[in-house]
Formats: sequence, C-alpha cells, structure tokens
Amino acid sequence: MSSPSPRHYDVLILGGGFAGVYCAQRLVKRLEGTGKSVGVIARENHMVFQPMLPEVVGGSLAPRHVVNPIRLICDGADVFRGLVKLVNLPGKRLLLDGGVTAGTVEFTFDHIVFALGAEVDLTRIPGMSEHAYLVRNCGDAMKLRATIIGRMEEANLISDAATRRHLLSFIVVGGGYSGVETAGQMIDLLHSMCRFYEQVQPEDFSVTLVHSGEKVLPMLSAKLADYTSTQLQNMGVKILFKARVKAATARTVILDDGRKIDAYTVVCTVGNAPHPQILALGASGDLPLEKGHVVVEATGQVKGCTHVWAAGDCASFPKAGGGKCPETAQFAYRQGLLVGDNIAACLQGRSLAPFAFTGLGELASIGHRKAVAEIFGWHFSGIIAWFMWRTIYLMKLPGLDRKLRVMSEWTFDLFFPRDINLLTPQYSSPMEEMHLEAGDPLFHKGEPAFSFYAVKNGRVDITDESGEVVKSALAGDHFGERALLEDHIWRYTATAKEPSTLVAIDERTFQKLVSSIGSLSTLFRRTAETYDSAQEIEHVMAKLPQRARSGTAGDLMVRQLASLNEEDRLDKALDLFHRERHSTYPVLDAEGRVRGLLRRADCYEWLKHHAMDPGTLVKDLPIKRAMVIATHMPLPEVFELMIRTGASKAVVCDADQKLVGMLTLFDLLTAPTEAAPSPEELAAVPAM
Repeated sequence: MSSPSPRHYDVLILGGGFAGVYCAQRLVKRLEGTGKSVGVIARENHMVFQPMLPEVVGGSLAPRHVVNPIRLICDGADVFRGLVKLVNLPGKRLLLDGGVTAGTVEFTFDHIVFALGAEVDLTRIPGMSEHAYLVRNCGDAMKLRATIIGRMEEANLISDAATRRHLLSFIVVGGGYSGVETAGQMIDLLHSMCRFYEQVQPEDFSVTLVHSGEKVLPMLSAKLADYTSTQLQNMGVKILFKARVKAATARTVILDDGRKIDAYTVVCTVGNAPHPQILALGASGDLPLEKGHVVVEATGQVKGCTHVWAAGDCASFPKAGGGKCPETAQFAYRQGLLVGDNIAACLQGRSLAPFAFTGLGELASIGHRKAVAEIFGWHFSGIIAWFMWRTIYLMKLPGLDRKLRVMSEWTFDLFFPRDINLLTPQYSSPMEEMHLEAGDPLFHKGEPAFSFYAVKNGRVDITDESGEVVKSALAGDHFGERALLEDHIWRYTATAKEPSTLVAIDERTFQKLVSSIGSLSTLFRRTAETYDSAQEIEHVMAKLPQRARSGTAGDLMVRQLASLNEEDRLDKALDLFHRERHSTYPVLDAEGRVRGLLRRADCYEWLKHHAMDPGTLVKDLPIKRAMVIATHMPLPEVFELMIRTGASKAVVCDADQKLVGMLTLFDLLTAPTEAAPSPEELAAVPAM
C-alpha cells in the first residue's frame, strides 16, 4: 500500500492560541496574491479566549462565546486538527496523528512557526494530578462550573451542617490572574445560587485562595494588590499568603507548614511546564532552549535557524528595553503579528523588524463587578476598572458575532440571575474501542506508533516485510508495547484477519501506567521481546551453543520429570513440592496426556485465599496452558517459538499428547558441547 504524498506548505504554524492564530492571520494578509501557502496545525479547531474562562466558571458567559473557530479567524489558511508526533527540522518534515481513521499524515514545509504554548505539570505536588481541577480550556471551565453546581445540589440534601461545610469547601491554588479571577467568580456564583437552595446558608460554603507570595497579583503595584486582597476578603474569600500546597487528597489539602485544610474541590492555576515537543527537539539539539523555552532573536527567528520561528508562551522572547516578555495574551498576540510580518518579509527578500512592544498595562477582574487595572502607569480599581476590563477584552475578542453575543450576555447578567443549570459535559477517554473488518490494516511497517492495543475479540496478524506472520494476536492478547518503549516506529504491519474489536490506549496513558506500576513495566518489556525480527532472533541464535542450533527437541529435553496427576490431592502436590523443588510441574490426566502446567508460586498464591481443604484436587488449582512441542521439532524452531510466545518452558509430547519430556530456554542456552546420551541409554533410567 503506497503512502499518500506529503502536504507541502510554505509556512506551517503549530498552535492555535493567540500567537499561532494571529501569526496565520497576518501571513494570509501579507502573502495575498503571491501564491504562498499557509497551514495551521492545532490540537483543537478553535481558539480559546482564555481571559474570559473564569467568567464561564462563574456562569457569567456561555462556553461557546469564549471560543472562535480558527478557520473563520484565519480565512485563507488551511487548518488541521491533530497531535504533532514528530518534527524533523533538518528534513523540514512533520508527522501528524489525525486520529484512528485518518492515521498519520505527513507534512513538509519551508518555514515553521512554533506557537505551541505551555503545558500543565502537576506531578510535582503529590495527589494534585488526580484531584485538582484546571482552568486551561473551555472544557475545564465547564467541568469546574458543573462541579460547583453539583456540590450545591448535593449539599441541599444534607441535614448535617458540618458535612455541608466540608462538601462546599473550595480551594484555589495560585494568586496570579487566573487564580484571583477564578476565586472571585466562584464566590460570586455561590452567593448568587445560595438563595435558591433551601438547606444551604452563606456560612456553609467557603473559597480559600492559597498563594505562595506575600501579595496577590505580583505583576501589579502593591496598592492594587492590597486592594484586590481586601475586596476578595470582603466577598468572603479567605487568602493564605506565603503558603504552598505540599500534597492533595480527595478530601484534604496539606500545606508545606503541615496545616491540613478540608476541601472537596481543589482548583489549580499554577504548574506551567514546557511543551513536550519543544523539550524533545531541544534534547535532540534541533532547537536551542532556555529553561524549556525556545531561544529566539528579537525578530522571532530561532537562534541559529533561518527557517524556524517561535512565539507565545513556548518562546523565550526578548523584550524591548531588556529582559524577557511575560507569558500573557497581549504579548503573545503581538509576537504572532510580528512573526507573521517577518516571515512575509523573509519570503519577499525584505529586512526583518525587531519586537518593540513593551506592554500597555495589566487588568484583572476580581468579581462582584470590581476589577483592578494599571494602564500606562495609571491605576484604576473598582467598578471603573471593571468597565475598562470588559470594554478592552470585548474589543480584543475576535469576531463581530462573538462581540455582540458577549455584550448581550453581560447586559442580561446585570438584570437576571446567573444560569445554574447543571450540565455535565462528557470527556474523551484515554481508551478507545475500535472495530476492524477482515483485511483492514491497523498500521504499516515504518509508520509512527501512537497507541498500545489489546484484542477484545477476533484476530490480528503481525507480519514482517516478507508477509510472514510473526505473531497472531487473539482475544486477550496485546501488542504495541515494544514500539512505545523504544523508538515509536512500527517494525511490522498489523492486519485484521477476521472481524476484530480492539481497545486502543494512547501513548501518554501507556507511559504513565508503565512508569508508575513496576510489574507492568517488567511484563511489557518481557512481552516486547516476542516481536523480535527474524534477523534479531538469528543474531541471538548464532550465539547459542552448537548443540542448540542442530538436532531436535528430543536431543536436549529432560526426561526425568516430577509430574502430577489431575486427580491427585493437594497434600500430595505439596509433598512433591517439598521433595522435588522445581518451579513448574506438568499435570497429566489418567491416560498420561498433558493437561497443563502447575507453577509452585501460583499454588502458594492460591492457598492464601482458600482454605486448606484435604479434598482439594490438583485439577482445582490454577493450571496454566502448556506450550506443547513434538520430539522431532528442530531446536532452532523451538527457540524461535519460545521467543514469539514469551514462553520459557515447552512440554515435549508424543503423537498421542502423552508426556515424554520437558525443554526449557535454559536448556537451549546452556546446551552441552558433547553429544547427548542416546534414547537407548536413557531408557534404562526409571522415570519419576
């Protein structure tokens, strides 16, 4: 199957935030009529106007009013939604994961812009990843708002006041813009809702803001910071200064000084971290990094690269007059415009301009129709600053339709109660179930690997480049671990041989499971060996003793075996364990046919959870399926079969499936150099 030709763009922009969207918008305008193409790749097909997310939490705005389709804002640019998995800067090539059906899509480019923003890393605080709510995108805001309303609904059914107060205790971590605005909107929402709930009183709910500094909003003047703290406290927000969260549980937040605060709901607005794609390119030496940010010239061009640019939160952008630009929307917006202008100038042979913007000021809404603002050195607070905040952000909001919708909703908010409908949004799962018909390919050799697969039903054949089946994955089997644990490239082709249902686990979830559960890591690293290529197996086989590379299973198998009958009692099995200390024992039926293998460790584990009943028989114990081979099977085939199945032992049987011996991987690796005794010599030795 031939791969489609890569899509080529003169300029490819990664990121759908302020920097990426406005860079694309400016480029389309500057390159109009030149025949140059602009492509935008983003995780979502919309841009989130993040300064208004706290108002979504508070119910002042509908979620759909703070998002804008990138295709409408960047009319003239091609927009693609997906996850960037690989960027080859020297080769000017990019691979995009477009989803289960679209698969991997390849792009090539002349210029590339990194506007990927920042990620969130909560792993530094134990428990925060599992229990904290975020305010990073529209889904986060909707989820938090639904949680607050859900807590109120539940509290209204509780008669015990102490339990209600515990349930309605909210903690916001971080005293920056997002933390202050979110805390203010949360307390406003709780106050406005309270009168509609018979059992809930204002003293039942609480919002606590935990801040590591001495003043909130440290980027503003001390006077405005003090005003903000006073107003929040007057509204009912408790502020803990010079405090850091040490750990979080489902019901408690633990501070670094040992204090414990009861909280059912924790909102985290800190924890920004570099984007993984940026870190990967920095580690490979393709991008110069400074504290996880791309180092750029004042023009937006990455240092040492003529065709690579960066803007926004992922860039270490020089600020006019010295220092680095803060990671705020107004700077990302103007960096995007500058990079767009400079790429157009570069394509047209003109000189590049440096970044000259120094900032217009800072604004923060603190709830209850109050805000603080610092504009061109002038300080404003209260309702005047609140009107300024709304006016300025309304002007910055992309699209006339969004401006009108937000303006009308803000107007209604002045006269009518906030919306307290409990709408519980659904979220995507890290596991996806997929169906394949017979003949459908899942992936091809050489493609990037993004998922780990488990077969729910059906059969998927893993084949090498010659079409030979390496392994058939049946119901209960899994595959993909080797690629995800190593270089993220499929070594084989996977094709459904019959109608099959698979469960796909994304790479990020797989890596988290492997890194946190040691037994899973051990298991997957062992099973990964079952997908060794024929060349890899031949390479290992060449190092085996000569006796293991010639002859048959009957030449090396152990004939003197300690075995059990399936009708034997448990006490007989335990006695055999004591006399013949092996790890595994063949289990036979009355005719001597092999029923399976009993591992001594499995038997002891079984005994932990079952009474020592004298009537227990061997067939009642956890017997494992045995890998059965014939005495005439060539030893190289035995070795390859053990590698492919992950087995370390094989039971050797005759044509009637009766036990004649056992061969282990250890026997192959330590085969004697001298000839083995003949069957006639061994026949005189009594079998156990």
